[in-house]
Amino acid sequence: MSEAASSARLTVQLEERTYPPYDPFHGTNWPMRWRQATIETPLGMARLEQTDYGHPGRLNPWEPRSVPVSLAAKTPQLLALAEAAGALLD
Repeated sequence: MSEAASSARLTVQLEERTYPPYDPFHGTNWPMRWRQATIETPLGMARLEQTDYGHPGRLNPWEPRSVPVSLAAKTPQLLALAEAAGALLD
């Protein structure tokens, strides 16, 4: 008898937008770059965000925005994955 195959899927999506100066989203006099990483795992879906708010052209560290309890212990790995995905857009 053979064992049944099992599978798991990890999906990473990265969205990036640049908002113009004085946009209602941020209100500063510089353009603002915004990124959102969505990481879907068998344990749940996490969202992380990154901007260059406060110093145009230099991105702030990724910040968790929505991490389910089931993935909370994996937050450092989620941040590293978002950082790696973001490097592909730079």
